[in-house]
Amino acid sequence: MARSKDSKILDIWPDKAQYRAGEEVRLHIELAEAPIELTITVHSLYDKLCEISYASPAGETHAVIPVGRFDGILRGFGVTAAENGRELQTAFDVTDRPNRLLRYGFLSDFTAGDTDESDLDSLLKYHVNAVQFYDWAYRHDELVPPENNYRDMMGKEIALSTVKAKIRGCRGRGMTAVGYGAVYAASREYRDAHPDEALYNSIGQGLVFINTFYIMNIADGGWRGHIIRQYLSALECVGFDGIHMDTYGFPKTAFDCSGQLVRLEDEFPALIEAARRAMPDGTLIFNNVGGWPAAKTASAPQDAVYIEVWPPHETYAHIRQLILDAMKLCAKTVIISAYLAPFRTGPEERAVNAAVLLFAAIAAHGATHLLLGEENAALTQGYYSDYTPLSDTAAARLRQYHDFAVRYSGLLYDTALLDVTMTHLGWDNTEYRCGTDNWSASPEPGKLWIIVREDDTRKLIQFINLTGCGEIRWNEGKPAPTACGDIPFAVQTDFPVSGIWRASPSCKGGAMLPLEWRTAETDRGGTAEFILPSVEYWSVVYIETQPG
Repeated sequence: MARSKDSKILDIWPDKAQYRAGEEVRLHIELAEAPIELTITVHSLYDKLCEISYASPAGETHAVIPVGRFDGILRGFGVTAAENGRELQTAFDVTDRPNRLLRYGFLSDFTAGDTDESDLDSLLKYHVNAVQFYDWAYRHDELVPPENNYRDMMGKEIALSTVKAKIRGCRGRGMTAVGYGAVYAASREYRDAHPDEALYNSIGQGLVFINTFYIMNIADGGWRGHIIRQYLSALECVGFDGIHMDTYGFPKTAFDCSGQLVRLEDEFPALIEAARRAMPDGTLIFNNVGGWPAAKTASAPQDAVYIEVWPPHETYAHIRQLILDAMKLCAKTVIISAYLAPFRTGPEERAVNAAVLLFAAIAAHGATHLLLGEENAALTQGYYSDYTPLSDTAAARLRQYHDFAVRYSGLLYDTALLDVTMTHLGWDNTEYRCGTDNWSASPEPGKLWIIVREDDTRKLIQFINLTGCGEIRWNEGKPAPTACGDIPFAVQTDFPVSGIWRASPSCKGGAMLPLEWRTAETDRGGTAEFILPSVEYWSVVYIETQPG
């Protein structure tokens, strides 16, 4: 969303976070004044699909406008609303089934006085289609409260009526409501009453996290049955669509009450399977802290590979490797939960720069990022209730990037486009050649980072600008990069090129613009050569070829 100066269009966003194929798409439009006449254009990649004229009657400041029904397994669309040459953009996408692509956000405030739905509208504008209800429960071992008003284990005030209202609000916006439920955390009272269900360290002490949450044994037995019954009650009694199965990253091994060693990575898949049997239609998301133990859990019957990132995964290269490793395991959405401390500790401008570069790094590799929630707020640490609100300027900038990823979701999240960066770019690999010196196939300080993905007929080349970064740690504030311009590039092609286009969140509202190219012949075959005019933060080049 990028508003033109003096535009009478204040905002535009779809009425659902994601649509099923064939479902009617409607747009919310907020107006500064009326009557005005609008032209609404819908694009798919480089094609204009339709143009709709809308005349707003006098006095109308909020319109909901249908724009059609669209098909696709996973397909993104860009929308422009224009009025007297001034424009505002948004995006939407459609899928053939729920949970094909999960974009995760959070809620953590559920007081009795929290009755408006501005937080849900904020999530909707970022196209968040799955919402984690963080720390909504009465106790970690007794999720559903005995009465409407209660305090959770951290002392936070909650009203069950508010939780239920927000669940309904999520459903009306096409969002899945996912209730937080730690897999092995219990109150001290529960642990003391059931010491045979607890886990112990090697010297016989009960395991506990921050002196509050006592670690229980998730192996087949009393606790596993108990926590799954709690999950089921959260769906049946509160109305959640699924459960976020949280872990803390420790313990990795522990001892049961009889002194037998328990390897948790061997028990987690069976726990997920048991939860799936109890909730066959529920959304299940399991937390692989630091990527552990995704190798064991990714293929379990859950809906995403969720990875919470902590040190020593400190660089963009670590983020890339976590995503690529996870994608080798299954075809599910990879969700990277990477919290940005700079929103809490430093100037917001540097934090936003870090956020858009991290978002680009994650999306360029086909994963999604959990960062945003509540009403335009960012996560900076593991306790979500200590989120940091964003300024309007920061929120608008982040929306540009989220709009862009949705507009091109059919490309960015197409699992048929395989990452060939490290085998096709650089050295003696002439399939892709960059004509400048200041680039790298890996994220390096002060360089243009290039990521290449392809299938037999399509090529996706992405440029992330790290020229302003003296280091490549993702969780540090960043200066604005130095814009790169006039970048020569050559691509070896097996078939004739039918078109080359470029797009960027910060250029022309994210539109896909044609690039001029020329063909050349080399001893390794035909090539297509072009010059990319500029890269500010993140730019995409898309190439289509025609077999035969």
